[in-house]
Amino acid sequence: MSTGQLIGLDQILLILVAGLWAASAGVAVAALRGSARNLAAIAAALIAGAIVMTALRGLTTAGLAAAGWWFAAEKITLAMPLVVVPGLATAAVTLPALIRFWRHGSPLEPARTMPVVIAAIGAVAGVACDLVISYPVTVSAAIVVLLAAGGASALAWRVLSGRTGDRWRVAGTAVVLLAASWAISGSWSGSAFHAGHGASATGVSVASLVGAPTPSARKFTLIAKPATLKLPSGRTFEAWTFNGQSPGPTLRVKQGEHVELTLRNELPGQAVTIHWHGYDVPSGEDGVPGVTQDAVLPGGSHVYRFQAADPGTYWYHSHQNSSLAVAKGLYGLLIVDPAPGDHTLALHTYGGLTMSLDDQPPSDMLVKTAIPPGSPVRLRVVDTNSLPVELGLTGVPYRLAAVDGTDVPGATDLNGNRLRLAAGGRYDLTFTMPTGPVYLDVEGHPGLLINGEAPPKPASGPLVDITAYGAGTPVPTEFDQEITWVLDRTLAMVDGRPALAYTVNGKGFPNIPTPLVKQGQKILIRVVNRSSDTHPMHPHGHHVQVLSRNGVPANGIWMDTFDVQPGEVWEVALTADNPGVWMSHCHDLAHAVQGMEFHLAYEGVTSPFGLGGNAGNHPA
Repeated sequence: MSTGQLIGLDQILLILVAGLWAASAGVAVAALRGSARNLAAIAAALIAGAIVMTALRGLTTAGLAAAGWWFAAEKITLAMPLVVVPGLATAAVTLPALIRFWRHGSPLEPARTMPVVIAAIGAVAGVACDLVISYPVTVSAAIVVLLAAGGASALAWRVLSGRTGDRWRVAGTAVVLLAASWAISGSWSGSAFHAGHGASATGVSVASLVGAPTPSARKFTLIAKPATLKLPSGRTFEAWTFNGQSPGPTLRVKQGEHVELTLRNELPGQAVTIHWHGYDVPSGEDGVPGVTQDAVLPGGSHVYRFQAADPGTYWYHSHQNSSLAVAKGLYGLLIVDPAPGDHTLALHTYGGLTMSLDDQPPSDMLVKTAIPPGSPVRLRVVDTNSLPVELGLTGVPYRLAAVDGTDVPGATDLNGNRLRLAAGGRYDLTFTMPTGPVYLDVEGHPGLLINGEAPPKPASGPLVDITAYGAGTPVPTEFDQEITWVLDRTLAMVDGRPALAYTVNGKGFPNIPTPLVKQGQKILIRVVNRSSDTHPMHPHGHHVQVLSRNGVPANGIWMDTFDVQPGEVWEVALTADNPGVWMSHCHDLAHAVQGMEFHLAYEGVTSPFGLGGNAGNHPA
């Protein structure tokens, strides 16, 4: 069983354990108060079931601990002891008393039922652990859970023993202590957004890390404005566009050319920026509001400058309120060093999945095109959505020539294999056009058909392991620093409000601490996914080399957006060669806006920008 499956099974058992212990306690207390022997039998059966489910959860906890301490820390240190210890007492004290009462009518004393009540409280506290505690387990978070469990147990004892006169004083004291520990909990308070890149008299401002004006630069203009678009099926939708189209114009430049792009905003009531997804531009050109610039307000403009040093397939999108802006259409493609046989294919969801082939309007129906047999083809596929897509190519052997803009060394022929493309990721598929039809199927869309009338059967081969494909690339073996990002979904503060958030190391944006790196350092980044969701992680300003996945050495492939599925542990290497303040986030943008965005900063680099303000800076 995979770690992801164990996580899912453990969550099911968590609810079953809490439900059975709570039911056991309720029926046992009812049997005590009503002297009902039949209820005693039911309570005994429920306790037996609760003990079995608790033992099974112990096994899943052991399995998760074997996969890594990150997956089981709060379970072993808090959740399991809170239910196992009183559970053992229940088996030794409460269960025999219930059986005697059922069989012989022996009096059931209040003290005999207390262990099962405490076990129920502990089981519910285990649910609380799952909601409020991630990794690492902090003392303050543990205090919150222990105070809640202890206060509830004290109140339950007073009620069972009939000493109820001061129960509200006991409950009030527990609530006050709980609130105090809640307030000082590191998971809920304090802002880390400016850590390492606040104002400084000696620091280098990110605003100075920009491209220089160049007379020979290729000049582009993008105008953000609303438009009503119509799909081939007849469905219309209100979009946010660049130059009246979505996707926006594909920007094609040659390697080495300088780019100068003017962004103008004609969107009523909505600020915009442009982030160059996957392109390692200077930090001041990265287009993240509140970090590298202020968002461009309606009627305003901003100029971006950088040199197109790296060839490949990339894309651009607004990073202001990105979860909304990208979904509504503020994106386009960037192709550096286009080659003969180039074709672009942007995948995007406007209510349903669409394809945009070679700058054509998006289509929600089968897309057809013609390519002369014998022609070289390089199909640049871009997933601009927040979810991964699975695709397959049939009718010709093909190669996965590039991933996220970087060529794959030793790419080999694939025949009917399927590919999983991360949200925000790009694949370049190359082949020579045969005499027969070629069909690209994409889940949720009728697909792309080249030289044919009716699509053939979709590819049904095995899924390509992207971390094992190709000849491999040498990777660093020594590192100056290690950073661990544990991804989870727990209660945390996001934008000043408590929420069920997507968290990093137990915190939500903007409270996630910012690691500091020095220029030239080799950084090992470990990404651990404790949650039940897939997280396509996207560090800005850098490509990373994949070192391993789940402990299995990888091929050193270069990526800028990598899918970390539930239970997975990825290790990647980052070379600190692009000074600045850089956002990193989950490119499922719904997860980013719910807390899973954070930063990496170079020592000595500061930012004059901040969240909110006159521009209403909000990157997610």
